[in-house]
Amino acid sequence: MAVLLRFAVLIPLIFSFVAFVLTNLTLFAGSKKGFMEEYAVVRINTTMLGQNILSSDDKSDNDDDDGDSLWDQFTDGLDDLGDAAKGKINDIAGDIIGDIADELGISDWYSLHVMNACWGGFGPNATASHFQLNTTNCTTSAPQVRFNLTSLMDHQLSLGPLHIDLAKIHWPGSIQLKIDALNAALMALFVLYVLGVGFSGLAMLACIPAIVLGDKRIILMVNTGLASAAAFFITLASIIATAAGSVAVNAINTEGKPVTVVATNGTKFYTITWVTATLMILSSAFWVGKFVFIWKKEKKERERYSKEGF
Repeated sequence: MAVLLRFAVLIPLIFSFVAFVLTNLTLFAGSKKGFMEEYAVVRINTTMLGQNILSSDDKSDNDDDDGDSLWDQFTDGLDDLGDAAKGKINDIAGDIIGDIADELGISDWYSLHVMNACWGGFGPNATASHFQLNTTNCTTSAPQVRFNLTSLMDHQLSLGPLHIDLAKIHWPGSIQLKIDALNAALMALFVLYVLGVGFSGLAMLACIPAIVLGDKRIILMVNTGLASAAAFFITLASIIATAAGSVAVNAINTEGKPVTVVATNGTKFYTITWVTATLMILSSAFWVGKFVFIWKKEKKERERYSKEGF
C-alpha cells in the first residue's frame, strides 16, 4: 500500500508536465509565422471593410446609367433571386467579400497573441465554420512590442491599389484605444504565463524527490507550495485572458459596426489555458490532500504514543 501511495505521485508529475508544455504553447502561440495561428487571443476580421466605400458617394463617379455600386448591384441581385438560388449565392459571397479586402490592399484578418500579432488572408472556399488561415506576416515576437492596428492598416491602404487612408473609410479611432487596453492585458498575461511556466516546471521536478524519498514533511511542503503557485498564476492568467478578450471583442464590435469590422474570441486559446489551469489545480489539490492526510496520520500517532506513555 505504501508503495502504491508513493507512486501515486506520478499523477501530479504527469499533470505538471502537461501543464508545463501547454503553458509554453499558450505563451509562444503565433510567435512564428503560421505557428498555432488558430490559437489567437482575439482575431479581427476585416473582409467586410470597405462596403461603405463601394456603396457610398463614390458611385457618383460611375456611369449614370447604372447609378448603383458594385455592392448595391450584388445585394439587389440577391433580392431578385428565389430561395432555390440563394444557396448558390452563399457559396460565392465569401469570394466577393474577399475581393473587397483585396481591392483595398488590406489583410482579411489580424490576430493578437500573447507575445505578438499576425495578419493574413483566408484560404479558398472559406465558410464561417471551416476556414484556413494563411499568415502573411507577424510582428517581432517580444512582450514589449505592442500591436498598432491603425498604423498597420493605414500603411497597407496607402500601398494598395486605391491609395487611400483610414479616413476615407471612416475608420473609428476608438478601435485602437480598445486594442491598446488589450495590449496592456497581454503584457500582464506574458508575465503570468512566464511565472506559470517556471513554477509548473519546478513542480514537475519536485515530484521526483517525493517518489525517491517518500512522504517527508519538507518535500510535501515544497511540492504543495510549487504546485499551488503554478495553479494560482496560470488560473489568474486564464481569468484575465477570458475577461480582457471578451471585453475587447465586445468593444471592438461595437465601435467597428459602422465599418463592418468583426472581432472574435480565441476559443481554442481559452480552452488550452483553462485546461492547463485545471491540471495545476488538480495537482495542487493532490499535494494539499496528501499533506493533510500525512499530518492527520502523524497527529494520531502522537496521540497514541502519548496515551501509551501514561
